[in-house]
Amino acid sequence: MRHLLRIADLDRHELRFLLDRADHFKARPLAAPGLLRRRTVLMYCTRPCARIRVPIETAVARLGGTPLHAGPGTRERGREGRLGEPSQVIGAYTALVVLQISDDAEAVRFARAAHVPVLNALTDDHHPLQTLADLMTLREHLGDLRGRKLACVGPASNVTHSLIEAVALTGLTLAVAAPEDAGPDPAVLARAEEAASGGGGKVIVTPDPYEAVKEADAVCTGAWPVSTAATAALAPYRVTPDLLSAAGPDPIFLHHLPLRRGAEVEAAVVDGPASRVLAQAANLLPAAQAVMEALLTNRLAASR
Repeated sequence: MRHLLRIADLDRHELRFLLDRADHFKARPLAAPGLLRRRTVLMYCTRPCARIRVPIETAVARLGGTPLHAGPGTRERGREGRLGEPSQVIGAYTALVVLQISDDAEAVRFARAAHVPVLNALTDDHHPLQTLADLMTLREHLGDLRGRKLACVGPASNVTHSLIEAVALTGLTLAVAAPEDAGPDPAVLARAEEAASGGGGKVIVTPDPYEAVKEADAVCTGAWPVSTAATAALAPYRVTPDLLSAAGPDPIFLHHLPLRRGAEVEAAVVDGPASRVLAQAANLLPAAQAVMEALLTNRLAASR
């Protein structure tokens, strides 16, 4: 049985397989309507997020299943206040568990005890589902990812970490421009750089956003902390038309929603011709269908 808690759980063949299946489900949304017939998928959320919840619920419905919801007020905790035996019991009721929680270590503990596949839909340090949607969007507009460059501008996030882990599997060059006190987790970076050294791809970390976007095929950013002080301190990392023009010819723009126009990105960029933000958000749905199908049918191992 397989889980998907982070992109590093995959090899390059499995990642390609998931992206191909996501393309398949985008073209044929009801391609597997009976996979979850008369079965349920539990969504456990301590970090509820509608932009993630809606595509996952829709994916479950398109696969013929019923989504169930649980949260802090409904969870039974063990004596140490952690998920333990309940994750085993849940397997008697559901076909798959989707987690939106803060603690990555708790997600790992839950998956180790679970008798059904577990999908990480959002934790503090990793966001594999969003990253699959990002890679899917990049492939749609850029073709083969090997040799392409993606620049991520602004404080490192869970999506940044997942994109870093995708470098070795795709051959991408990923340039991360972040303040020195808001860069990627050194452990994630070290593991990814070691993996990339043998199979192509490259990770660059710099405090200079203009250096990061130089010759980039795509530029992405995400939500900033909601405070006037943070917005002011991070102003050099705002994606402006000037910053975007410093990238390669005809770069595309991605954003890990929610967004604030005038904070991390200017309206002229997110509403302009380079923006692929809506397509990127829409791709969460076929990406979720692809992952659920693969986990429920053990097709990841078969794709190697």
